[in-house]
Amino acid sequence: MTFNIGTILLCILGLGFLTGIILLVYSYLEAGNLKVDIRDIDAYRSSDQKSGETVTIGFFSDSHGKFCHFKPERVSREFLEHNCDLVLFGGDCCLHHHVDPTDLTMLREVASDLKTKDIDLFAIYGNHDGQMKDEYFEEMGVILLKDSWREITIGNARFALCGLYDSGRENRVWPKIPKDFSDYPGFRLLLVHNPDYIYSLPDYTGKKNLPYDYQLSGHLHGGQVHLPFTLEYKLLRYDRIALEENILGGAFTFRGLSGFISKGVGCGALPIRFRARPEIHILRFHF
Repeated sequence: MTFNIGTILLCILGLGFLTGIILLVYSYLEAGNLKVDIRDIDAYRSSDQKSGETVTIGFFSDSHGKFCHFKPERVSREFLEHNCDLVLFGGDCCLHHHVDPTDLTMLREVASDLKTKDIDLFAIYGNHDGQMKDEYFEEMGVILLKDSWREITIGNARFALCGLYDSGRENRVWPKIPKDFSDYPGFRLLLVHNPDYIYSLPDYTGKKNLPYDYQLSGHLHGGQVHLPFTLEYKLLRYDRIALEENILGGAFTFRGLSGFISKGVGCGALPIRFRARPEIHILRFHF
């Protein structure tokens, strides 16, 4: 049996097309395969006396409205079943700066479900939330942290929670950390959407007087479509911590600062994920 060049090329094209379809279906299914990440974090300083208190914080980010494959009750159920003391949202409930009713549904319904157990939902702005207004958060029953902070007391644990605003990618202005938050004598938890915020601060490597103790961020989506050699960042987007340090998600320590980056629960641009499962987090802070 003999094959001419045309037949061989046709077979190669057919195989490539089939492979593409399989990968596309797989990526769509992966976007609906929610991971519940549970981890323990020490929240006391070397000079602090342990209180023995554990505060369980639910954390999720980047829901992006209609490009999220999960209903709000799927998300809130995990936070309720894991007995979270409070829940934080790391920004980007919208997509491409347009406020669609589906963008607000996630936070509104999660906040409503949490209220049945007197659990507060705190949130910050993400870079896609440019058309959001402060009053929208209040209407959704969400506590907005916009370059502001408050002291949280749960049992014998007491700590400061600060949330920073994201002005968006174009002509971004990085906000300042409130000085009274940095001067807080106990544990200081910072919620900031883009982990590249670290580059706006001095390098604290080897230093003791840090501006905060732990950072929670989102934004990166774990690459969302995570290609070898982080090509998705080289070709499609520019995020320094991903490009320069290969930090795409999970716990990190960089420039003397520590924190955690969520891969997010929704999708941006396309409703698919590849090698970057959507995730929510149960973070147990031990004081």
